[in-house]
Amino acid sequence: MKHYITSVLLAALTVAAALSFTACSDDNDAGEAFFTVYDGSNAVDSYNFDYTAADTTVWNKAKTLVVRSNRPWKLVPQDENGWLRVFPDEGEGDGLIRLSRTLNNKPDTRTLTYKIYLDGKDSGKTFTVTQTGAEPYLKGSATSFTIARTGGENQFTVITNVPYEYSLKGKDTSWLTVTRSTADENVLLLTAGENLSGDDRTITLHLQGTGNYAALTLDIPVTQLSTIFFDNFAWMGINGIDTRAGLSILGWDTNGESGARFDKWTDDELAHGWVSRSTTCYMRPGFFKLGKTGSGGDIVSPKIDEIAGTMDITVSFQAVGYSSAKGALDDKVLYVGLLGPGKIVGVKGAGTADLNQSCSYVDADGTTPLTLTGCACITLTSDNNFNPTTDPDGLLIWNKPVTKYSVLIAGATSETQVVMIGGAFGTALKTIGQGKNRVFIDNFTVRAGLASND
Repeated sequence: MKHYITSVLLAALTVAAALSFTACSDDNDAGEAFFTVYDGSNAVDSYNFDYTAADTTVWNKAKTLVVRSNRPWKLVPQDENGWLRVFPDEGEGDGLIRLSRTLNNKPDTRTLTYKIYLDGKDSGKTFTVTQTGAEPYLKGSATSFTIARTGGENQFTVITNVPYEYSLKGKDTSWLTVTRSTADENVLLLTAGENLSGDDRTITLHLQGTGNYAALTLDIPVTQLSTIFFDNFAWMGINGIDTRAGLSILGWDTNGESGARFDKWTDDELAHGWVSRSTTCYMRPGFFKLGKTGSGGDIVSPKIDEIAGTMDITVSFQAVGYSSAKGALDDKVLYVGLLGPGKIVGVKGAGTADLNQSCSYVDADGTTPLTLTGCACITLTSDNNFNPTTDPDGLLIWNKPVTKYSVLIAGATSETQVVMIGGAFGTALKTIGQGKNRVFIDNFTVRAGLASND
């Protein structure tokens, strides 16, 4: 019985509301045509957004404005519109409209004006929406750049929202040429011949905004080494592969990472000679990542043909620890071992390093157990990790001396390969420490001789 009475009451209220709305609409139909937009209690003929976005597909994230009118109305944009959505853009009588917009990453303000039509005729009124631009910026994908002794073409990415020009500065800039990529105007191609000078050589890549943004400048030191072997992993990245879209230089951002896993590398990428015996080695733009939660990743260097006979060598690299977007840190242990001839006799760098350690691994088939002996077990320092708070661009960490390590190897040959493992190989990591030990590696260098181990 209560259900029946409630239903009758609701029906009566619905009829009353309908009669009330009809009466209101009848009142609005009388007199001179009008159309007014309200933001709260204020009548407005324009609205201004900041540069940020509001998802055009999510109703409740849009800006809601009230329309009061006594005629059928329509909002007609007067320019090309790829950034603003007004919904609905036509109606009859009173109602609500919602405004949503895309991110304005450019520093320039953009404006879109709508003509207001009433009863199908231009009312002479307009409604204008403005979105301010983002702060102008000019940055690079790295704060310095290194080229191998053998030279070749290298990609450097400029991260900017302003037009810019580039030039080279230094006593001798003849050994390096810079051109823009035809595929992406913010990718610069740095091309050098082989460095036969016997010494490293450095010049400066100078970037400067143009027009209103001439005050924005950036200097990037570019060094070409004279070493036996060097890889800055500039060939790693999205490389036109859709499944890697969004692949980031930010250590805590895993977008696109599954498409950059070792078993997804292309033939051209594999041709660089780097190999992983796990599925938890991932490329990033210009460096690589070892491991994921619960699984330790690995990487094996190419054999280095430039090592003549038996040599003592120093292998240098940068290693950085992981941080989540909220600042949670992983363990920071990196094992360095050898396949083939040679013995690790020392380690230079911050943190601690224990020699003559063993680490479980697998053979080249990826399944047969193998124990690496004579490894160096390096523990990174407490401040050696990405930091989303103090370094939101993920660039400053690579400038810190604590990221640089050198491993001294006696008796290496052209058959020697260097192995790096984050914490422990594979799922064995689950039972060690936090079970999380992600490490990022960049700038792998091999020089003749043993560096001083002061």
